[in-house]
Amino acid sequence: MKTLYEIEVNPGLLWDYDFSPQEVQEESFFVWYLGRLLERGTAAEVKRIPVEVIVQYLNRLSIPQRVRRFWEWYINEA
Repeated sequence: MKTLYEIEVNPGLLWDYDFSPQEVQEESFFVWYLGRLLERGTAAEVKRIPVEVIVQYLNRLSIPQRVRRFWEWYINEA
């Protein structure tokens, strides 16, 4: 199963939710999933996300402040 931008969904990050295949294709799911991925995903999973996509959505993500600060730092260093 893949999201917008053809990002493969890790079912292990969805353990506490039940999304339909249609929901996975929606932007609202992508925003939620990207936040979860940036907070809890593996380095290999995060590496597959274009930095431009992270920049585009970062302000819309519901992530802890420490995670947001890291990604802001990372983007500024890239």
